[in-house]
Amino acid sequence: MNEKAKYLEVDKERQKRIQHLREKFSELYDELDLMSNKSREANIAISRLEEAQFWAIKGITREE
Repeated sequence: MNEKAKYLEVDKERQKRIQHLREKFSELYDELDLMSNKSREANIAISRLEEAQFWAIKGITREE
């Protein structure tokens, strides 16, 4: 299987960092839910936040 498609196991230290990131992103999602008026722009902001979360976690899993 191509290396880019493989599932990568992460060690305990990386798992802790990923969990910390998820908690911080969760706080941002909560703030957006409270402060936004559910507009198109707010939905775009949430989509971009989801993308940022994805790349942040991916970056941790792909560290050498």
